[in-house]
Amino acid sequence: MTDHELPKFDLPVDFVATDEIPVTLLQNYARFPCKIKACLFVLCTTGEVRATVNLRKQTIRAGDFVTLLPGSFIQIETISDDIHLYMAGFSSEFMARSNYLKQVVDYYYNIIQYPSLPLPPRIARLYAEAYRLILHAASFGRMENEREVLTPLLSLCLQTCLRLYKHYTPRWAKEMGRDQEICQEFIMHLLQHYTREHSVAFYADACGVTLPHFCSAVKRGSGHTALTLINNVLIMHAKEQLSTTRKPVKEIAFALGFANPSHFNRFFREHTGVTPQAYRGK
Repeated sequence: MTDHELPKFDLPVDFVATDEIPVTLLQNYARFPCKIKACLFVLCTTGEVRATVNLRKQTIRAGDFVTLLPGSFIQIETISDDIHLYMAGFSSEFMARSNYLKQVVDYYYNIIQYPSLPLPPRIARLYAEAYRLILHAASFGRMENEREVLTPLLSLCLQTCLRLYKHYTPRWAKEMGRDQEICQEFIMHLLQHYTREHSVAFYADACGVTLPHFCSAVKRGSGHTALTLINNVLIMHAKEQLSTTRKPVKEIAFALGFANPSHFNRFFREHTGVTPQAYRGK
């Protein structure tokens, strides 16, 4: 597979499976934060990737299974030259038709917060065999847009993913205190509503707690203030749009919920040190 066959943010067909992701393509993700529109299931078999996914630092090593749900943010920091990944991905359009959230609702928090799961070697080998089987099946016929085949395949991938989260979610994630529960609920609401809601009070209300309690819990649970996390998501999305589209800055500002472009320009410069136009020019 060549670099242009696997887009950085979405897939041009309903389904893609590959184990030929070049390092040069992954390095594109290191330039700026990327918002993944597709749903990706990835198994690392060799090498290492260090990245920030949904505001959390991740080190992905051999034997790790990675789930990136639509809307996930990722920025790669380092990639080893010996990296090898199996990937199965479904396009954003296909996912939108699938009502996948209904299937993952019980584990949505964990998938967003812990996108990378370390698997025991025996389980990792079984999953590598499963990926090879999918690649073999795809080589005999065009699966890219065969919805009657892909619908049950997506369901199988999701159910398999949920089974992994049931058994291999880190212990500290299973034994969360109330602060961590509030943080996870906040992140879920934030990723759903940040383009419209920038108020800390909105998210406190969405989590069903008082504003002082919410602010204290998020600070204790994440080490950051709620406002910092809101601003981080807005900046990541803004950088992604400025770097990968030709949309006017005014259009990006309105799409992110800013009342006017001037407010957006001040916000962006305050948090990055440059104007949106200057960032795009770089």
